[in-house]
Amino acid sequence: MTHPLVVPLHVSGRSKSHALMYFRMCARSLATYKHRANQLNGLDRLDPKYDHMYSVVEEAAVEPVVYAGMCLEATLYDLAVCLFGEEFIEHTDKLDPLAKFFVLAQFVDKQPPNKASVTYQTIQTVVTARNRLVHSKSQPGIDGFNIGKVMGRAQKLHEQHMLGITSSFRSLVLLSLYFDGNIFEELRIIPSFKKQEYWVDIVPKELHEDVKWCITASRKEQQQGEKK
Repeated sequence: MTHPLVVPLHVSGRSKSHALMYFRMCARSLATYKHRANQLNGLDRLDPKYDHMYSVVEEAAVEPVVYAGMCLEATLYDLAVCLFGEEFIEHTDKLDPLAKFFVLAQFVDKQPPNKASVTYQTIQTVVTARNRLVHSKSQPGIDGFNIGKVMGRAQKLHEQHMLGITSSFRSLVLLSLYFDGNIFEELRIIPSFKKQEYWVDIVPKELHEDVKWCITASRKEQQQGEKK
């Protein structure tokens, strides 16, 4: 069975823009992951249900990162083409999302973004985690019979992926906040977070604290920038 073709015209003037859909998918999948992870943490490792729930959580852990990467790609493409046209896109389309953000921010602000900023660092974390998933590579299970080395490497990769999950939805909120003069209010590529009524009914309640964290971090950086 297939679903019917519908080609809606987006408020930005683009057709078939998927950025908002990917935004919602990322938000829902992160909320689901948090719920599943809490269920897993409530089980004893000897519980017969543990192994099954671990597989469920492991699969759920992939989705927020992948959907965040998809949303970043779609949002940055739509934003760039709406602001600067098709010719601009021809020169940036093959860049990864982090490089696209850097170039777009430079054109919008007339200066390069701070690579130490929370927005840049969060997007970088997501892109790195997403690339590891999409270009997955197995690791040696026996490394000179040094189980400590194997576990250390696995722990490092796990921590990096956990950071990717934490940063997944936040990267989208921070991206909106970074460019949010009236850009996202007018184009509505992804939600604006300038006012609570713009996002409170779109974002799952489980992620409201993530949004507030992003707003606080973004304001703090803006204030620090104004003092310099």
